[in-house]
Amino acid sequence: MKVLVCHNYYKTTSGEDIVVQTDMELLRAAGFETLEYRRDNAVIESYGVPQYLRFAVRTLYSKQTSTDIENLVRAERPDVALVQNVFPLISPSVYYVLARSRVPIIQLVYNYRLVCAGATLYCRGRICERCLGGNYFHAVRYRCFRDSAGLSALYATTLAAHRYIGGFHRTIQAYVTPDRFLRNKLVSAGYPEDRMFTLNNPFDVGRYRASFRHAGYFLFAGRLVKEKGIFTALRAMELLPDCRLLVVGAGQAEAAAQQYASERSLGNVTFLGLRYGPDLMSVLDGARAVLVPSEWFDTCPVILQQAFACGKPVIASDIDGIPEVVSHGVNGLLFPPGDAAALARGMAELAADEERRLRLACNARRMAEAEFTPQRRIDGLRAVIAFATRIACAAQTS
Repeated sequence: MKVLVCHNYYKTTSGEDIVVQTDMELLRAAGFETLEYRRDNAVIESYGVPQYLRFAVRTLYSKQTSTDIENLVRAERPDVALVQNVFPLISPSVYYVLARSRVPIIQLVYNYRLVCAGATLYCRGRICERCLGGNYFHAVRYRCFRDSAGLSALYATTLAAHRYIGGFHRTIQAYVTPDRFLRNKLVSAGYPEDRMFTLNNPFDVGRYRASFRHAGYFLFAGRLVKEKGIFTALRAMELLPDCRLLVVGAGQAEAAAQQYASERSLGNVTFLGLRYGPDLMSVLDGARAVLVPSEWFDTCPVILQQAFACGKPVIASDIDGIPEVVSHGVNGLLFPPGDAAALARGMAELAADEERRLRLACNARRMAEAEFTPQRRIDGLRAVIAFATRIACAAQTS
């Protein structure tokens, strides 16, 4: 079977970029022939309004994408398409071309872009669900995308237009989410429940070696933005002068986080910048536990799977789909989002009780071995592909 994978890569490598690459690797290993249609935000020199306005029309509908996909489908004749991120360069035009070409479409959903111009359901420092009903223009009022009214209007217009003409509903045969929470949010926003599937992120636990030892420090690894909880982690470290925290990542709040740590003389916090692959694994190897202090509806971050695969317990916010992976007192600890004191207590508990930490670590690895395997992902994708193909065939013959 020939699978076309479509993804718009981010300027800084994201969890979505990692999972799409992993999916293609797993599909190839399972005997699928994969094709990739990719665009890359690296061509966008800056994220200011002037640069984005260059891409405004193409974000709404890209003639280049339309032509590229038409030619690719004609030449390669894929059996099915897995579409991940289409913004801003691929654009929703990909759906219409694939539909006209009678290629079944499976939408892989790893953020809230289908229902939120900012893609996070997070606005002005708090959870926001104003646009779930379909009125995306709340995003303009609250400047939800990069704090810009102009850019927010661009995304709000694009989402509203394609929702109205059915690009996100009528052209797509199946949707795949990494957790039930995200699935339920899409359903509450009007997406078809009978076309929803939930599969864990693509992952191969066999590539990871469990290391139950540690070098005494805790680890935060992720985008440095407020909604990921970096400031909650830093506030917790103010309460734990005898603990160490290593911070891996970059993002819009990186300078502010470093300034916060400097102003409060947090010598127990070290910022390491971006780390990927073996460099990240070397840091993860020495971690006592991994912090995931999300304050938004985080969508099963890849670091959860990486931590469990490496035999590291996770101390995470009790929010959205995270409790579907992290079981309190079993393979990690949960705390109320934004509660730095509760996070500090959890860290202190694991620092003081090595026997308990080791028990959580072993359970984390066991879960990874049972749940985060290539076979589970491929079996799930086979079922979704069969479903999408049936739906597409039925529509063509009706």
